[in-house]
Amino acid sequence: MRTWLVTLAPLTLAGLLACGGQNSTSPTVPEASTKLDVDTATALTVPFETTEANQAGEMDGSGPAAAGEAVSMVQPGHPACVTVSNVTASSVTWTFNACTGPHGWTWNGVVVISWARNADGTVLVKHDHQNFVGTKDGKTWTLNGIKDHLRNPATKMVTLTAEPGFTKAFNDGTTTTVYAYTCALTADWSTAGQRKLYGTWAMTPVTGEAVSAAIAQATPLVWDKASGCCYAVSGTLNVTKGTKTATIVHSLPCGTVTINEVAKLLPPCAM
Repeated sequence: MRTWLVTLAPLTLAGLLACGGQNSTSPTVPEASTKLDVDTATALTVPFETTEANQAGEMDGSGPAAAGEAVSMVQPGHPACVTVSNVTASSVTWTFNACTGPHGWTWNGVVVISWARNADGTVLVKHDHQNFVGTKDGKTWTLNGIKDHLRNPATKMVTLTAEPGFTKAFNDGTTTTVYAYTCALTADWSTAGQRKLYGTWAMTPVTGEAVSAAIAQATPLVWDKASGCCYAVSGTLNVTKGTKTATIVHSLPCGTVTINEVAKLLPPCAM
């Protein structure tokens, strides 16, 4: 690109001289960037990366339970930093204690997980986030609300939606912005040991710029159990905030992302 600009420089100069050169009074207006900066793009995706990297009862290598096991799911596995309580045949409470999540954020709070079998053999798993708070560098994300995972054992597919009232609140150290969160995502477990995710999600504030994201089915985010990585090991996430965008490409080794063509290695996490 630099060579191309240098090659054009003489032609550009000639054009300026032909139009008046130094005598031209036309103001030069710098082109506004249409790209989100790396730090903003990563901060906006933190709560999404966290909830999707830590799928209760699903990162078991086999995905949705077999039809015969759908009546009572096996209690989901959990990170070592989680305290388990209130265990029943259809629910469990996870209390997060300084868990290190994606992007190096520390998470505390409660997620109540419950499940029930439907008449058609599908299983609805609810993830109820109760003051689930992530902190880093004086900034916080606070999640409250229920996310539904409708698992289909026959197809090994999971439909993910957020129930009305789900909020994600971001505090940058001085100002808090509360977003209403919605999503229409699909998780594909048809490949053993892998979870492929695609679809859309959005965060809409009462005032200010909305944030939306899309993951194409052709380039899904892929979590791989064998890699031992809490991040997606491949796939592309396209994020938009107002008029600015970011393309986030995941790859190996674990935690490698390229954001708007800028390479970045994310810190290790234990979730």
